[in-house]
Parts: sequence; C-alpha cells; structure tokens
Amino acid sequence: MDRTDFTDRPEYSDFSEYSDYGERPQRMDRAARPERRDQIRRRPPVRTGGKPKAKMNYRMLLCIAVLVSLVLALLFFILFMVRGSTIKGLNEKLDALGKEKDTLSAQVTTLTQENQSMLTSLAASLPDPKTAETDSLPDLIPQLTEGVYVIYSTGSQYKYLSVPAGFLQDKLAAYRDDAAAYKPAEGDAPLCTYYVLFSDRVIGLAQGNTGFVSTNRTATGAATSVPAGFMDFVASFFA
Repeated sequence: MDRTDFTDRPEYSDFSEYSDYGERPQRMDRAARPERRDQIRRRPPVRTGGKPKAKMNYRMLLCIAVLVSLVLALLFFILFMVRGSTIKGLNEKLDALGKEKDTLSAQVTTLTQENQSMLTSLAASLPDPKTAETDSLPDLIPQLTEGVYVIYSTGSQYKYLSVPAGFLQDKLAAYRDDAAAYKPAEGDAPLCTYYVLFSDRVIGLAQGNTGFVSTNRTATGAATSVPAGFMDFVASFFA
C-alpha cells in the first residue's frame, strides 16, 4: 500500500463529532458558572432578627432604669437614716446641755445666796459706825486717809466705817475697777447718800446707779453712772 494514498484514511470531519461532543458541554458549563455566581451575588440579603434585637434593647433599658431607681431609693433611704440619727444625736446633746445649764444656774443661785450670806455676816461683824464730829463732807474727807472708808449721809450728819483688809476691800476694789460701768452723765453730780474713800479717789453713790468720781479726793465731781449693786453693797455696812 502506498503511503501517499489517503483514501483509506478517515476524514477529520468524522472526528469532529467526537471532539465536539466532549468539549461543548464542558465549555457551556464554564460559561454558565459566572452567570450563576452573579445570580448568587445579586440575591438581596435577608435581614433576620431585627425586631427581637429592638425588643431586647428595650428590655435592657427598662431593667437598667429599674435598677437605677432602686439604687437611688436605697441611697435616699441611707441618707435619711443617717440624717435622722444625726438629728437625734443633736437633740440628745441639746437636752444634755439644757440639763447642764439648769445645774449651773442652780449652782450660781446657790453661790449667790452663799455670797450674800457671807457678806451679811461680814458686814455684821464690822464695828459700829462712828459719827463724824463735823457736818461738812469736805472737812471730813481729809481726816480719813489711812485705808479704805465708807461714809453714810443721814441728811443731818455723817457716819463712817474703816473697811478691814480682805474680802470686803477686794469687793470694793472690784466695783472701783469696773471701768465699763462708769459712763459720763449729763448735768451736775447728784446728791449722794454713800461715799467710798480710796487712797486715790472718792466715789459718790446715789439712787439709780448714778453718782460721781473725784480723782483728787474732793467731795464732788462730774456726774457719771456707777456699777449696779455698788450702792446696795455699801449700804449693807450700815444695816
């Protein structure tokens, strides 16, 4: 057989059936794949769980609000209890202070009475007052220079006493040194009933806590107020 004789060889068209049969379906599948992917990508997303999430958030906010309300109520309750206990403690302290005040007032009253009793007894222990030989106060004052003297004017004559050193003199000195009680008054010096003679001054005592102070030991001076109780204390010497 001659190699150049091609009559017995099959034509290429006969193989096309087999080749197309196997290739075309494969190409169609590959071509279809992108379209299917596009279809899958183009599908709208399905939203699920939106409403339950909103419900859950609402419930959570409600729980938080209730919890905050409970905490605030608890805090107000604690503050109320603390303030109530503080007020109770202050009231107890006020009651205690009131009782102490009453006790101190009673003690002051007792001490005042004891002091008055002591003054009365001391005044009673003084010797009888002497009657001045002169009815002129300016003449009597220069005669009384040693110590502290008190003078009582009866209207027609003068009586005087020498105050012994000790409590009575200290009490008279305390009245003398009470500078705040001595305030200048208008008008002339009043007519005095009692006089207190110190080494550096003369103090006249009249009704209504008035009198005069003479720093050069004269029988009169500028009108002024005097400490309350001063005249009564001096009067006790002549009771």
